Amino acid sequence: MEQRVPSWLACAVVCLVVAGQGPRSGVAGGPERKSPASPLDPVAALAEFQLNPKFRIEVAAAEPQVIDPVAVRFDENGRMWVVEMGDYPNGPAKGGRPRSRVRWLEDTDADGRYETSRVFADGLLFATGIQPWDKGVLVTVAGELIYLVDSDGDGVADKRETWYSGFKQENPQLRANHPTFALDNRIYVANGLRGGVVGTRRAVWAGVSNPVAISSRDFRFDPRSGVCEAVNGNGQFGLTFDDLGRRFVCSNRNPCRHVVLGGEYLASNPHLAVSEVMQDVVTPGADSRIHPISKIWVTSNLHEGQFTAACGVTAYRGAFLGEDVQGNIFTCDPTGNLVHRETVVPEGVSLKGKPGRKGVEFLASRDEWFRPVNLEVGPDGALYIVDMYRAVVEHPQWVPEELKNRPDNYAGNDRGRIYRIVPADHATGDRNETVPGLGQLESARLVEELRSANGWRRDTAARLIYQRQDMRAIPPLQELAGD
Repeated sequence: MEQRVPSWLACAVVCLVVAGQGPRSGVAGGPERKSPASPLDPVAALAEFQLNPKFRIEVAAAEPQVIDPVAVRFDENGRMWVVEMGDYPNGPAKGGRPRSRVRWLEDTDADGRYETSRVFADGLLFATGIQPWDKGVLVTVAGELIYLVDSDGDGVADKRETWYSGFKQENPQLRANHPTFALDNRIYVANGLRGGVVGTRRAVWAGVSNPVAISSRDFRFDPRSGVCEAVNGNGQFGLTFDDLGRRFVCSNRNPCRHVVLGGEYLASNPHLAVSEVMQDVVTPGADSRIHPISKIWVTSNLHEGQFTAACGVTAYRGAFLGEDVQGNIFTCDPTGNLVHRETVVPEGVSLKGKPGRKGVEFLASRDEWFRPVNLEVGPDGALYIVDMYRAVVEHPQWVPEELKNRPDNYAGNDRGRIYRIVPADHATGDRNETVPGLGQLESARLVEELRSANGWRRDTAARLIYQRQDMRAIPPLQELAGD
């Protein structure tokens, strides 16, 4: 199996060969100038983007409302939940307090800007992902998946329960991430390429499942019963599903991989040996192509113009951005300061991608501080971009000795942005629709939401139906299944 570079936020080893090269433009005849040496404020940063002209980029949230974001989810009432990894890159000093946090934000005036911000939980170690569930949120942290609840309604978590532990944490970057509720009513977790032996720590689930080894496999569990298992395929930092429930993951050099063969199918014929259970949808490795417009550092001169830090793979499942974007695959490359887009078509039992525009990225920035690490489709159907906004994302463990203690390793740890992509002709500052309070809907009404063109609404309605176990939902579900 190919040896992958161990980092999801950055490439592994910075090579000085590339450092002397001049800035590049992603478009022939485009502007050629040096990227800003200093950080830009959120408004000024907008001028540095080069975006597909069919779309416009807006600031949804920025420091101080959000700092060091690495993951985003929206709950049933439209709140934006953000995971902030203040621990990056080296974690807290010996005896120091962990700096990762979970924060929620609200857009109370529906202008598209999330101006209300509250820290929900802090003192977390290397938080990487989040999934709303029932009365709280599930969060992947160092070695564990925990459940945080605000029981008194003050907006701050006052209960913490460890649901699962045993995820490996030997490497600062390669940790379990992206807990994601799926079509089968299970929550999937990317293993971070480092595995572990994972078991429940909830007393009420004792004996439900034995601990499972997840080396080279991801993890899934039933949030109601606690039954858990390892599943074929493994992702580094990124996990997404398309409308048909197909699962996709990514790693540094593999911007999108489809998990084709599930373990349940292979188990039916133990005599069948297969060499691979995943298929690259987007061209990987040395044959991959990206088109940054900033001056960048890569793992070696041989990696210039290639994916070296692919992360946050996301299938767009909405109607807001147009029919030609539905089902497209988006992947971040923070070292390239860009977001890549591919259209996909069937190829055998899997899919094959093609760049959305030849020789030009969907979104790229001349600002070297722009560090897109994750993506999310929101309640409004917009594509949200999680920008950690750091001067340096290369981890000191993987750079030459002379760069390990560079003074700017933490530069930008007081900044962070969440952008959203909307159609170019969409009214500035307006949402395309009022964000629905799905949490207040009766179960029968939630079943109607399963017909929505917006994947977020379908997923959220399905989650609420499964949470509630309301028998009144059965007749409309039967009717829907018969249509």
